[in-house]
Amino acid sequence: METFAVVVVVVVVVVVVVVVVVVVTTLSWENDTVAVVSSVLGRGAVYAVVVRDPERNTSASYVPVHTYACSFDSALEGCLTLGQISTKVFFTLSGLAGLFVCFFGHRFFKCELFCMGFVFVCFLFFVLITRTTTLDHDLRLALAAVLGVVGGAVLVTCWWRFGSVMACVAVVGLILGFFVASTVFFTPFGELEVFQGSEVAFWVTYGCLVLAVSLVMVRWPREGNIITCGVVGGYCVVLAVNVYVSTSLSYITLNVLKRFLNPDFDPAFTDVSFHDIDFVLITLWVVLGASGVVLQLYRERSRPFFPPSPYLMWLQERERRKTNVLDPSHHGATPAGRLLARLRQLTRRRQPNGEHTPLLL
Repeated sequence: METFAVVVVVVVVVVVVVVVVVVVTTLSWENDTVAVVSSVLGRGAVYAVVVRDPERNTSASYVPVHTYACSFDSALEGCLTLGQISTKVFFTLSGLAGLFVCFFGHRFFKCELFCMGFVFVCFLFFVLITRTTTLDHDLRLALAAVLGVVGGAVLVTCWWRFGSVMACVAVVGLILGFFVASTVFFTPFGELEVFQGSEVAFWVTYGCLVLAVSLVMVRWPREGNIITCGVVGGYCVVLAVNVYVSTSLSYITLNVLKRFLNPDFDPAFTDVSFHDIDFVLITLWVVLGASGVVLQLYRERSRPFFPPSPYLMWLQERERRKTNVLDPSHHGATPAGRLLARLRQLTRRRQPNGEHTPLLL
C-alpha cells in the first residue's frame, strides 16, 4: 500500500494598513450640522463625529461609518473593476502623447497644437455631453475623443492657414491657466469657507487665475509654451499611471470636473490624504516637467521663437518667383499653362512621317 505525503503550505499575507487621521472640519452650534466630504474612488475611509462641550469639558463620539466609495456588488463600476477598458486605453495613449509633448512639443509645433486642441475641446465637450445627455461612459468618452481630434485638427489648420501664433498661444495659455488654477484650489486654499459657501466666488476667482496666467503667457509666448508642454505633458503621464494605480493627484482636475458636472458639489470638502505612491508621482511629475522645460529651452535658444506658417511661406515663395527674373521658374509656364499645353499636344493632329516633296539633287 502506497503512502502519500500531503504537504500543506500556509501562506500568510500581511496587510499593512496605513491609517491617516485628518480633521475634516470643526462645526459650532451656529453652523449647519451637515458636512459633505468628497470621497476618493476605491480608497477606504472611516468617518467619525466627535461632539465636545467646552463648558463642561466633556466629549462624546458617535458611531463611525466607513465607505470604499464604490460598490462590491456592481460588476461594471465595482471596487474590483474600478477602471474601464476605454478609460485605460484613452489615458494610456494620452500619457504617451504627453511624454512626447513634454520633451519635443515646441520643436514639433504642429503636433503640440494638435494635442493642446485635443485636450481643450475634449474636456469641454465631455462636460457638455455629460450634462445634457444620459449616454453611458464609454460612448461619452468616445464622442469627446472624436470631437477632440476635430478640435486639434482645426487649431492646426488655423495656424497653417493664417499663421496667427498669438491665437494659438491664447488657447495654450488657457490650458496652462486651467492647470495652475486647479492646482491652487487643490491646496488648502480651496478649503476656505468663502469658496465652499458661494459658487460665484469660486468660479470668479478661478476664472481670474486662468486669465492671469494666460495674459502672462502672451507676454512671454515661447517660454510659456515650453512651460505648458512640461506641465501638461508630465501631468498626462501621471493620469496614465492613475488608471492602473489609484492616486490622489488625479483629483487636481477631477475636483473641478465634479464642480462642472454636479451643482451640489460646492459645499463638499475636497481635502485628500497623500500616500507613498502620491509622493512618488509628485516627484515624477516635477522631474519630467523640469527636464522637459530645461531641455527645450536649451535646444530652442538659437532658433526662431515659433516656426513660420507653411501657407504664408508658400505665398512668399510664389511672389518671389514672380518678381525674380533670375529664377528659372520665373520663365517657366504656370501649372495651368502646362496643363493646357499638354491637352493641346494630345488633341493636335499628328504629322505623318515621310517626305511629300521630291528631293532636289
